[in-house]
Amino acid sequence: MAEASHGETRLPAEALRVGAVLAASGPVILKTSRISAAELNVGICWGTDSVAPFLMTTSQWWQLLSWGELLLPVVLTGLLLRASPRTTSLGIAAIGAVLVFRLFAISLPPGTHPLTDRSLPVDEPWPSIVCYTVAIVALLVAARSPLSPARKGAVLWAAAIVAAAWTVGWFSLPTGESTSFGWFAYTPPAELLWKQPGAWSCKADVDGVLIVLIALAAAAGGVMAGRTRRRVALGIGAFLLLATFEGFVAVLIVAGGEHLADATMMIRWHLLAAAALVIATTFRDRTSATDSEKPNPL
Repeated sequence: MAEASHGETRLPAEALRVGAVLAASGPVILKTSRISAAELNVGICWGTDSVAPFLMTTSQWWQLLSWGELLLPVVLTGLLLRASPRTTSLGIAAIGAVLVFRLFAISLPPGTHPLTDRSLPVDEPWPSIVCYTVAIVALLVAARSPLSPARKGAVLWAAAIVAAAWTVGWFSLPTGESTSFGWFAYTPPAELLWKQPGAWSCKADVDGVLIVLIALAAAAGGVMAGRTRRRVALGIGAFLLLATFEGFVAVLIVAGGEHLADATMMIRWHLLAAAALVIATTFRDRTSATDSEKPNPL
């Protein structure tokens, strides 16, 4: 009875910790409701078109903020999977640091459009404040409950996140006059991405949503039973496979099989690698379960 009660009290606490990762992912997920590089030029996902005339950055501070918001759910997930006694304190410190940095960034003068010299729009801080406050409260409420044991598949999850971050990392590199990450869209184009549902994975890739999705799956898998955990991993892996071959299938449908070479260029290999790594966690999980079931010779 004592063990059952302990498990019952731990489950809500672990759900709160996963909820903290979800809340910390809020600012990244909210990017999907705004115009991004994917709407401005769908070809950006495959490097087929120039996006320099459509993208502009405010400053390096905003680029650092974009990375901070993107990596925060990853950091929280890593702390949960590691199951350190300082998980709560370090998690709250990380959330607070990103929140303070956002408040600092919006206090700086906004950048200007390189052609019109008009000020670029700046996001309001309130959505981030709400999301990060919820995450901090969730961690504090769950602080007194023990963490789940550390997971051996954390390395595979981390590798999958690195693979999924290829597009965002590429945008971060200097490209001529400006960089393509931490940008703000200034003038909406005639055709928005939501009118082109076939390019949904492009936006998710550009905005970094696939990165936080993998982090959320890893955090949730750390508190689930073995079979449910494997199903979640397989589901995320299948989702990444769809994103990998979406452009490939679209070209084949529109242009036909004679354009197979062009269609192959639309495959996003980094997402294929991420899918393989996520699916590999299920095999690692089964191996660990088998080893734990072996009788102790002593």
